[in-house]
Amino acid sequence: MFDFVCFLWIGFCFLLSFIGGVPLAAGLTLCADFFLIYTTHYAIGLAFFILVQLAYIQNLREIPFCLWHPAVLPLAYFLPLPALAGIYALLFLCHFYFAIKKAKVYRSVPAMLYVFALMLFTACDITVAWGYLTQPAPETVWLFYAPSQFLLALTARAWRLPQRFFHRRKERKALPSHRTEP
Repeated sequence: MFDFVCFLWIGFCFLLSFIGGVPLAAGLTLCADFFLIYTTHYAIGLAFFILVQLAYIQNLREIPFCLWHPAVLPLAYFLPLPALAGIYALLFLCHFYFAIKKAKVYRSVPAMLYVFALMLFTACDITVAWGYLTQPAPETVWLFYAPSQFLLALTARAWRLPQRFFHRRKERKALPSHRTEP
């Protein structure tokens, strides 16, 4: 029952992503969680999470999602799970780097919430990695994962430039073509 409620939450976050998130990344997250929760194909789930990171990175860099990215999925059959985890970790670090870099420019509440969501996601990933040694309760992982997905669904696209970028400077002189003649 717990797995069903958790998966239902990710489905809800997918629907929320149409408001302020990145539906492609949220949909790929839904696929990844399906494989990780309901199957034993963990490599495919991790490959989907690699696609999620690529989608978020390209969203932050304002680049369209590349059509060749789904070619990552067959890697799940050829690479061992630790190698896929390493690729995922590198992409997540890149995602975090671009988010912090962009948040410094935008300085908005959604940008800060997005970075906070990635911090929660980091705690989730650390808990999952630790779980390979100690087997923590799934509730511990979801304590970080559920709020991170909620915040990502609401804030991934909602960034706006600070108001100072839109204000005109008062001391600016008018161009000769814009002067009014008395």
